[in-house]
Amino acid sequence: MSSPASGTTRRPRRDALRNDAIIIDAARAVFAEQGPQASMESIAARAGLGVGTIYRRFAGKEDLLDAIARLFVEEMDAAAADALADPDPARGLDRFIDFVGAFNAEKRRYAAALTERVTSEEVSRRIMEKVERLTRRAVEAGVLAPGTTGRDVEALIVAIRAVVGATAESEPDAWRRFARIHLAGLRAGAPETDR
Repeated sequence: MSSPASGTTRRPRRDALRNDAIIIDAARAVFAEQGPQASMESIAARAGLGVGTIYRRFAGKEDLLDAIARLFVEEMDAAAADALADPDPARGLDRFIDFVGAFNAEKRRYAAALTERVTSEEVSRRIMEKVERLTRRAVEAGVLAPGTTGRDVEALIVAIRAVVGATAESEPDAWRRFARIHLAGLRAGAPETDR
């Protein structure tokens, strides 16, 4: 049997890819509970794998955080695409805001460790383009007040992050009430403020 030609890369085996998903899910759960200082041993225990298996796939916590950040960007893109595909612009926007809030609540203990990994100019631009389209659809459908912009919705997303940070321990779902109140203020029929 001949060996693979030099310069070609072998695809990871199916069990290795499955282990990657198990490890990343475990890391997300452990980081959510303990923050980025959580040990690789804790992650291995949660994953039900040996520490050596984790180190064979990820050199350390930085690599795991990079993988989680990449996954978050993919999930954000998918959530925005699903929202844009929803025939009901109001429901689509609500679903996207709900995704953003739930993710921020999940990652609050390790948000700082992820922020620099997901705020590249290209990622920010791509996400902002989708937010603009979601907002424009909602305005055109008469769901949001005329004059509402993607920047208004972006401000809500930033504010949700702050509400999560301030209330997560005492009132984990406070961000949901905040988002509902803020969106109600952007709805069609709400008085338009000077811009």
